[in-house]
Amino acid sequence: MEDKMEIPWVIEEQTKVKHQLLKNYINPWMAILFSQQEKYKFPQKLLYFDGFSGPGIYFEDDKKGTTCFGSPLIVADIANKYIEANLKRKIIIICVDKEKKCVDMLSHKLKEINTHNQYWVAYHAEFDEAVNILLEQIEKKKLNTPPMFFFIDPFGYSGFPIKTLKRVLEYPLAELFINFMIYDIVRFCEEIQFKAKMAELFGCKEFSNVNACQNSEEKQSYLINLYCKQLRELAGASHIMPFRVNTPSQGTRPKYYLIHASKNIKALRVMKDNMSKISGLPYGFEAIGISPQISLFEDPNKISLRDRIKKYCKDKYPSTTDYTEIEEWAYANTNGVSKTIKEALLALEKEELIKVERKSGQRITTVTEGAKITFSGKLRYAL
Repeated sequence: MEDKMEIPWVIEEQTKVKHQLLKNYINPWMAILFSQQEKYKFPQKLLYFDGFSGPGIYFEDDKKGTTCFGSPLIVADIANKYIEANLKRKIIIICVDKEKKCVDMLSHKLKEINTHNQYWVAYHAEFDEAVNILLEQIEKKKLNTPPMFFFIDPFGYSGFPIKTLKRVLEYPLAELFINFMIYDIVRFCEEIQFKAKMAELFGCKEFSNVNACQNSEEKQSYLINLYCKQLRELAGASHIMPFRVNTPSQGTRPKYYLIHASKNIKALRVMKDNMSKISGLPYGFEAIGISPQISLFEDPNKISLRDRIKKYCKDKYPSTTDYTEIEEWAYANTNGVSKTIKEALLALEKEELIKVERKSGQRITTVTEGAKITFSGKLRYAL
């Protein structure tokens, strides 16, 4: 099978979208973490792990006249710029793929671009095996672990069991970015021969309850909610945000989700802010908040960000809530980002549904850190 593979192959449009997001995220990820390490006089060191890495390059189109970078080389190219700004910085790049031809090509390309003699390697290995070996080495040698980013972009749904993701997330500065192939998972999750792989993926047998769902949309909703629940309760992620990638002409029936999981609200903020900047691409992103009160497939026009923030403030009544608390909650549980959260609060203030007590000098045209927000008690029972 491997001998018949054409390396490289023509890049798909949806892959371009994933790469654009990765590029938009890794840039501020490196900038913020290097800045923090410098501030606290820590060694400036980061680790990027690319699972299912592929060959590192793709043909731009069917003419096969030009090529473009894949995820490992996108990250390596950005890394070079940060290292050039400070030669004491270290950025480890570890890539794994089970196809040897991909690994051979990627190894060659990494050597070409590795102008600062960093530890950039590609291994012929399974993702699960390679990650566990890496973590065993870290633990055995009692190494100080740098912030770690794991990009998990499989062709299907197997090879990254949730028990391994749990081990990664035991490190507080680790982040996961997972391509969750919901279309394939719905297709195969009820087949007997795939049940063992599904059990590894979800870390439980509850996925089999999907057979009670009436249609593919309900199945997708059930399975993505179950997976996010497992990331939180089993793998230990504090902040999880699935981004539904809406395929042109298919409405809200995606082929995959991109799921960001971490223990750090700042990481979630950076990911959502950058996702929102490119959400207008043909493959549109839609951030979906996970909570018991809202289904992934509910019409956002029916349960708007404004209504959800209003309910949050109402549930806090008569207590006053800091803006920062509301913003953090909204980032973690809704599709909101800073701009839209502020807009929702201003709309609620204009309708006299909330009261905003601003600090001295703060403009009345915005709501920001330091402001105190209270639900309007006089309207409490009218709602």
